[in-house]
Amino acid sequence: MVSVPGRPSPSRGFWETRSMRALRFHGPRRLDLEDVPEPTPGDGDAIVALSACGVCGSDLHFLDGTARTRYVPITLGHEIAGVVRHPGVSGLAAGTAVVVMAGTHCGSCRRCGEGRFNLCELMEVIGIHRDGGLADLVAVPGSALVPIPAGLTPLDAATAVDAGATAYHAVIRSAALAAGETVVVIGVGGLGGYAVQMARNQGAAVVVAADVDAAALARATALGADETVLIEPDTSVGRRVKMLTDGGVDVALEFVGRAASVDAAIKSLRPGGRAIAVGVGVEPLVTLPPVLWSNNEYQLRGSYGSLPGDTEAVLAGLAAGSLIAPPTRVVALQDAAPAILDLSTGVPASGGGRLVVTP
Repeated sequence: MVSVPGRPSPSRGFWETRSMRALRFHGPRRLDLEDVPEPTPGDGDAIVALSACGVCGSDLHFLDGTARTRYVPITLGHEIAGVVRHPGVSGLAAGTAVVVMAGTHCGSCRRCGEGRFNLCELMEVIGIHRDGGLADLVAVPGSALVPIPAGLTPLDAATAVDAGATAYHAVIRSAALAAGETVVVIGVGGLGGYAVQMARNQGAAVVVAADVDAAALARATALGADETVLIEPDTSVGRRVKMLTDGGVDVALEFVGRAASVDAAIKSLRPGGRAIAVGVGVEPLVTLPPVLWSNNEYQLRGSYGSLPGDTEAVLAGLAAGSLIAPPTRVVALQDAAPAILDLSTGVPASGGGRLVVTP
């Protein structure tokens, strides 16, 4: 239950009304910085003060019109790092530095009973179904808070919530990548960069990175990729990957969300290989004829979000130095709307890096 901001909360008594800043999404290409009432905590909710909030591809899809939410207007942002202002049921002290897991689950549906909490039938995603972190304060379920390890900055921690945890779920759980296997990562931005490192940490024999951006490939090499494929209009990614890996990879991880990149992932596989589609897109797939699927026993599966424990694993890796967070470009909340809107139209980020909003 979420109380109406500025009204009495049944569980907390009267919550004093104050105003704060929030980036409000009103529809495609409409993102405005507004003064709104501070959130009122519902039963079990915590209040978190913004330290950093990453801008995700799904935020950009709402702004460019390729994705929709019926909860409009809404405050976007689900890659949240902050400081506990009101702990709710979290058991954490006020002032604790935390990240916020983006998805909430009911715990009682069939999927939750199977432990597949990321597929909960009643899932709510912060910043999509309820107000998110592009604001001075955000109300979130207290159970969604994860403490940030000592020595880790909010900028790096914010990337662990979605980019890191989604990549972890794809590599470790969905692909079940084993030591000695070969892998291609298609799309080596924030998520793909994490995936390259995780594949290397899992003991992959060969890690190939493929991307349209030469700078992204250079960074992937620094993170542990053995080979790279620069994707140009006439590039056959599958053929190049098979040349580099003696006949194809065991695992192809796709982080782009385009039909062509999923097709490239499939065509990069050795017989018996498995392709994992992680990128969010709307294009229908057109790929191999059924006889090639059956004769080669190719596998294609999706990978969505993350499970409890995934975010904690990424934070631990960042704190230990076995993972390196993507480079960030910081913009203040006051100035964030134009920068985010530019990204949604494909304008390259000045100086590169994952866009992160701070107070």
